[in-house]
Amino acid sequence: MTGLKSYVAIMLALLSGCYSFTGGSIPSHLKTLQILPVIDESGFGNPDNRTDLEAALLYNFRRDNSFELTEALGDAKLSVIIASIQEVTQTVNPGELETERRLTINCAVEYYDEINKKQIWKKTFSNYAIFPLSNALVARNEAAADILTRTAEDILLAVVSGW
Repeated sequence: MTGLKSYVAIMLALLSGCYSFTGGSIPSHLKTLQILPVIDESGFGNPDNRTDLEAALLYNFRRDNSFELTEALGDAKLSVIIASIQEVTQTVNPGELETERRLTINCAVEYYDEINKKQIWKKTFSNYAIFPLSNALVARNEAAADILTRTAEDILLAVVSGW
């Protein structure tokens, strides 16, 4: 009998590792999702930010497969606005030479139930990265791309897990 108990305990432990939170809080009537084009209201002036975030969102939701993505008339819709991008001094070396900056991107996101005509949630997502001022333009663009990738992951998690 102890052999059976051990077997059951091992199987439960193995199976518990297979459990996924994906889809845990998506209302059952929502099968399709329309991701609206990302709007950039930041005034930062880099059109790549909008397209990078949009591409990351589409990639993440396709990979996750919790929804069938649609170009129009989805059961749910996701609206994303890059609300602000701020760049501030992060590190100043002795002699008052600035060496690093902190880039912060804030996005306003609305997840809307088109079937029941009601907002599921509206949230602000904020991420930042620190970049060196040596080769500042390239470093800033890489930092922005990293921030937008992480923001897209956060948005996916919020939609599929109710986070």
